[in-house]
Amino acid sequence: MKSEGLDLPKNESITSLAAGLRVAFDTYKSTSQLIHECCIIFLVQDPERNIFDQRHLEYALQQNSSSTPVFRLPFGEILSRTSIAETSKRQLLYHLPSHPSKVFEVAVVYFRAGYGPSDYPDESAWKARLQIERSNAIKCPTILTQLAGAKKVQQVLATPTSPETPSILNRFIKDSPKEIEELENTFTNIYPLDESPSGLAARKLATNPSDCKDYVLKPQREGGGNNTYRTAIPPFLKSLPETRWKSYILMEIITPPPVHNIILRNGVLEQGGVICELGVYGTCLWDQGTGKIIHNEEAGYLLRTKGDKSEEGGVAAGFGSMDSCRLV
Repeated sequence: MKSEGLDLPKNESITSLAAGLRVAFDTYKSTSQLIHECCIIFLVQDPERNIFDQRHLEYALQQNSSSTPVFRLPFGEILSRTSIAETSKRQLLYHLPSHPSKVFEVAVVYFRAGYGPSDYPDESAWKARLQIERSNAIKCPTILTQLAGAKKVQQVLATPTSPETPSILNRFIKDSPKEIEELENTFTNIYPLDESPSGLAARKLATNPSDCKDYVLKPQREGGGNNTYRTAIPPFLKSLPETRWKSYILMEIITPPPVHNIILRNGVLEQGGVICELGVYGTCLWDQGTGKIIHNEEAGYLLRTKGDKSEEGGVAAGFGSMDSCRLV
């Protein structure tokens, strides 16, 4: 009899993500005037709680004939461990802590830190980020790509449109109203909380004790534990000065179909209703000057599952669990 476990598709995310980093590393080496041996920097938090998947990526980068030097650099040590070469290319140089005279040229900086306010406690942290950004190293992600994933950008793209306020998607999809309409049909409603007509309408929804039950309030933050849900929204907004409301977006809650499953959390099996969230990884490398796409590949998936009574879903925050897709 065929085991149901055989219906689980193989997930190549570690191998594929490492392959994307290696393409960037090799491209840098082949297109730059090197002054030192090259390396990849994993820019991490200190302390770092998400070390395990990072280690798997590091190991995958070592598993070929031309091993790729990888170093972990805490965000707070950027200024003490790196410098900018005094050349027109502004190469980013990494000084090995155990051997200060040994210098590597950084081909790729892989950001696993720098996404939250706690990573920028003072002005030196912003100077450190600027040092990375003004260097010649390939950034993963670029600062514009990081901002493109911000909730405010999602809100601008997905705010319901009207004849008076045409879709901003017209900037990216030219002369194709049907394609824009089909794309907009995949969006949930996301509103600003500013003084625009859409923002003022959203404020009424957010502060209405009945209407707010269908919405979630989100700040410009990543990871779990930052959102405010349903009936908790009006008192939360009331506790803030209205001048701060515009830093949040209001999103209509997505209601998925009911699913029952078993979750293993903290060594305990929990059975009942669950909600799944599927994300598909991709790796992309492009020439920012010409716009030429050098590499663009699908890179596996991430499936998170949580109990259907849990509003938050972050795995690292302790709300969700890693899962696998079953093909049916």
